Amino acid sequence: MTPAPRWVVWCASGAFLAALPTALWRLALAAGHPLGTPDEWRAFQDIPGAGTGYVLGLSALQLLAAACAFALVVDVRQLMPGRVPGWARRRIPTFVAVCGLVGAAVLGLIVTMSVVAWDRVDPFAGQPYDGWAWLCAACYVCAAFWPPLLAAASVGHLLRERAVTRELRDASVESGEHRRPSTLSS
Repeated sequence: MTPAPRWVVWCASGAFLAALPTALWRLALAAGHPLGTPDEWRAFQDIPGAGTGYVLGLSALQLLAAACAFALVVDVRQLMPGRVPGWARRRIPTFVAVCGLVGAAVLGLIVTMSVVAWDRVDPFAGQPYDGWAWLCAACYVCAAFWPPLLAAASVGHLLRERAVTRELRDASVESGEHRRPSTLSS
């Protein structure tokens, strides 16, 4: 299979990197670094405490989901065991790209809801903004780039997959391996 175009690789890498700052912010909070967040907010979030598990789980899930963007730049057929049937081998790459597009739509919705409810998401809401507050906001602004970069990488993957499918079909026709459906004669 032809390698992914450079712009698709950049978009997939950018999607992962865009998700990284918010996860790192949460991991630092879970590790016990207050990062300038108000005591009341940490008490409400139960950090340290049960909220720490939630923050760790959310960050792990976010990083796992972000890493899935790299599936858009590899030939997933080469990663499948040989016992996977041919029909599945042909459909898996399209399925991966569709999952990327659905993920981008869901992430876009989450980002939009976070922007609309920023006063409830922002730990510094109602406080004067200092350096920590601006750093927190910058981390979350980076996450807003995750959905469009993931969508672009998914579209690039679909375009590449369509071109590869066309090449394979043309090659099989030229080599005579392409069989026409049999017709029943009565």
